[in-house]
Amino acid sequence: MKNGKLFQYIFMGAFVFFIIVGAILFSTYRAGDKNVVNVNITMWGTLPESSFTTFMAHYFSQANLKYTVNYVEKDPAVFDTDLVEALASGSGPDAIIMPEDMIVRYSNKIYPIPYALLPQLTFKQTFVQEGELYLNDKGIMALPFSVDPLVMYWNRDIFNNVSLTKSPATWTELANLAPKITKKDLAQNILRSAAALGEFRNVTNAKEIFSAQLIQNVDDANSNNRSGSSLSPIVNLNPDGTLASTLNEDFGQSVSPTTLTLGFFTNFSNPVKNEYSWNRSLPNSLDDFTNGDLAIYFGFASEFTKIKSKNPNLNFDVSFLPQVAGTKVYSTYGRMLGMAIMKNSSSPSGAYTAISALTSADAFPFWNTIFNLPSARRDVLDQAESSAVKTVFNKSAIMSKGWLDPDKTQTGAIFQEMVESFTTGRENMAEAISAASDRLGALLNKTI
Repeated sequence: MKNGKLFQYIFMGAFVFFIIVGAILFSTYRAGDKNVVNVNITMWGTLPESSFTTFMAHYFSQANLKYTVNYVEKDPAVFDTDLVEALASGSGPDAIIMPEDMIVRYSNKIYPIPYALLPQLTFKQTFVQEGELYLNDKGIMALPFSVDPLVMYWNRDIFNNVSLTKSPATWTELANLAPKITKKDLAQNILRSAAALGEFRNVTNAKEIFSAQLIQNVDDANSNNRSGSSLSPIVNLNPDGTLASTLNEDFGQSVSPTTLTLGFFTNFSNPVKNEYSWNRSLPNSLDDFTNGDLAIYFGFASEFTKIKSKNPNLNFDVSFLPQVAGTKVYSTYGRMLGMAIMKNSSSPSGAYTAISALTSADAFPFWNTIFNLPSARRDVLDQAESSAVKTVFNKSAIMSKGWLDPDKTQTGAIFQEMVESFTTGRENMAEAISAASDRLGALLNKTI
């Protein structure tokens, strides 16, 4: 008993000691202090080197900040491998650009920013809600700087030709207009589609679309749960720091959010349903949209330029992602990028100074000029935009959400198997969801 108490005292003392030391290390520099000149760090990311380096050079020059950030572009396919090997050899970067889907995998490699230096309340007041994925009991895993929200692109000519005056604001509206838009020949082959849903193999962003619908259904369930308890969508962070799948949770509702999502999503690939407008034999959804044969494409803000370049004559517009009818909470899925400090950094204070400057409101205009993506900062997103498209992107960024994805490739396979096992009849809906939840839970246990 005495040994156990002694160990607890030693452990708590060491914990407090490292918190104090960490705060002192980080507070050595102040972000944006123009008198600080000895900031020289290396940062890794998957953004184009020329573009990111230009962004930094323009901002640092304009702000008269004498910082040196040696940015190294990494291929996404080898980023994990290269980083693990570099850290093992002691030659890794001081900081990385970390998407939200790397949080779980890299949580033990990141030097958390102490709340003593950047209070949690200040963080929440500065960054959009999705940024809170970077928070845990140890501190701040990364400073958010951009959001790429999922939005709805729609073909104006197709809508005009069937006398539809506006894009759907809810998923119910989408289901109701699908039969009006979808065109088939006498053999029931689809010639024109309303929306690409219900499949994974030829639906660009299928996992993200499914995630967005599931997050919306969970938000709606939580807001209507009178017990006052709530869980996070898809993966929940437990009080003890462990992660658990919530795919099989009912969230206090008679029909679980995953059941609602899977049912709605797959109706669009079911020939006996009124919503039927997509199947596996059709082209990739992005190509089908740019070819003018798909009325609605669910894509990211970053895809706007790609769509215009693939077909400059396409008459399309952008709207918010449809919402659950009657919901109290509006949301969409967002890909977020944050800047994180590595545990092995030889200069965590210098890294903090640099990433604080790069994620500041003053830096955003330089970022926006090059990357044309919304900021993760509330004060920037609050500014009025003259462009209708950018207004949709910014407002979508504010309501963006994500989830603690342990491995985007493996979870993509889990979601695909859940959908296809149900649509092919290998499993009923309950079996498909239960199997997916079990696989996700096993992956979470393996990851952490």
